[in-house]
Amino acid sequence: MAQPSPVKVLEVCRVAPPPVSPDSTTPKSLPLTFFDMLLLKIPPTQRLYFYETSHPTTTFLEVVVPKLKHSLSLTLQHYVPLAGNVTWTPDYSKLIIEYVEGDTVSFTVAESEVDFYGLSGDNFREAQNFNPFLPCLVGSETRVPALALQVTLFPNVGFSIGYAVHHGVLDGKAITMFMHSWAFICTRGEDSTLIPELTPLYDRTMIVDPSDLETTYSNFWLEKDGPSNKSLALEDMKASPDAMLGTFLLTQDNIENIKMYELTGEYGISIAAKAIGEAIEGLKDGVLEGKGDVLSRYAAIPPGRFLSISGSPRFGLYKTDFGWGRPRKVETTSIDNNGAFSLSDSRDGSSWVEIGIVLNKHESEVFVSVFSKGLHKTSTHAYGENTSNLRRCLDSEFL
Repeated sequence: MAQPSPVKVLEVCRVAPPPVSPDSTTPKSLPLTFFDMLLLKIPPTQRLYFYETSHPTTTFLEVVVPKLKHSLSLTLQHYVPLAGNVTWTPDYSKLIIEYVEGDTVSFTVAESEVDFYGLSGDNFREAQNFNPFLPCLVGSETRVPALALQVTLFPNVGFSIGYAVHHGVLDGKAITMFMHSWAFICTRGEDSTLIPELTPLYDRTMIVDPSDLETTYSNFWLEKDGPSNKSLALEDMKASPDAMLGTFLLTQDNIENIKMYELTGEYGISIAAKAIGEAIEGLKDGVLEGKGDVLSRYAAIPPGRFLSISGSPRFGLYKTDFGWGRPRKVETTSIDNNGAFSLSDSRDGSSWVEIGIVLNKHESEVFVSVFSKGLHKTSTHAYGENTSNLRRCLDSEFL
């Protein structure tokens, strides 16, 4: 017998940008670049922002939700393509992000009695428990939405804002910029003017592609599942049923100790400097040299051996304040299916770094002690005996 859903959907609506003015500089369509093509079919990025408030259901539905919807519409006038879809040009020769008058962003409003504090904590939690609070990108073979949103109330405790975004449309920096813009306009009422650092730049001519990587990457995706395949459906990477998501913190002292420890040994600094030098030397032919087969090389990596990073402490996720304070927790939930771990700033605004990681249940049970012991080890050994090694390296002829 199927278990009842922990979330009650109250409304599924569509939010559109205001009518686009003829003299607007915001484009209705954009070509996909080779950067976008890299991420054309991977699963959407999903993230949850948890806000602690004491709104009852009535106040939430009559005050909070209308404010979020209205400010979202005003924000979309600066981000019109986000109300559109990834699709083909009429002749199927190019992929574009296209907004057509009448396109909208799916906006789901829901309610839940799930333990808000348990869900927004740091300890390992079942990754699948986040799914009911996240929207999906529902599209067709030839049109996939750029963005979907869901707001869920935990009565008298708080609410969450979840998004799913097409990674071929927005990278981590861009979606965070959009969320900051939405929060900024939400706190300013009818004033929808964005400050310069939140105003998006749409000039694609700045991106130079001398090797035509756009065609190389698009051909990879379109031929991956058969010749001349035109489907734009996103890949469905299911997380393990026993996947557990947890959050761990690195303080500034932890980070400094780790740096002192990635430099251990008599020739630690020399080896590090040599590696940096070789990396710089490898860029002499341009940063795009040898990138034509990057997708095929990634695809050849065995399952479970590919590791990537989602997010950055520089994004300022915890600065996303819609008028109800900073988030209690920001969770990058999509790392449960893409082999990544997440990085973000910390909730208290300090220089700490939050690390999100997904492990199987039996792995998560031992990870906490391993992580703690690792930090203790770097703290114990980063200074003391290694200090003399560092001094010798600093005085060496290599430097």
